Amino acid sequence: MSSLTNLLPALGLGAVTGVRSMIGLAFFSDRAENSGKKQAKNNPALALLKMPQAAPIIKMMAAGEVVMDKLAFAPARTDLVPLMGRAALGALVGAAVSKDQWIQGGVVGAIGAMASAYAAYHIRKALHDDRHIPNVVLGMVEDAVVLKAADAIVHQYEMS
Repeated sequence: MSSLTNLLPALGLGAVTGVRSMIGLAFFSDRAENSGKKQAKNNPALALLKMPQAAPIIKMMAAGEVVMDKLAFAPARTDLVPLMGRAALGALVGAAVSKDQWIQGGVVGAIGAMASAYAAYHIRKALHDDRHIPNVVLGMVEDAVVLKAADAIVHQYEMS
């Protein structure tokens, strides 16, 4: 697998993470857990996500995030703390999916998460402010997009 091909899933799952911080991890950890007992050689992020307890916990957190996003008091994803959290989670999933290039994958995943957090925030804000589309509706559309994207990326990824 070429270097670029190895980093594309990191960028994609990082971008998913920028919109919904736990969805990329939920899809990837589920796939990693179900991929058998192959060792995650020299990739601490992958080893973490292959732990048996990782996938169920991450899935619960992802479900909670989907609900929380629709609530009025949820902070903006571009506020410092949520943005840094998305960058860290994007780095984690990017590192895990990048196999032996986990450092580069972590950087790419973090960049993807931050870029998509800003892009999604501004798109959602413009659609809400200019087109008066309710935030709940926009949030559900975001959910559908990131769920489909994460599923597509993870299903194209080879775990071996």
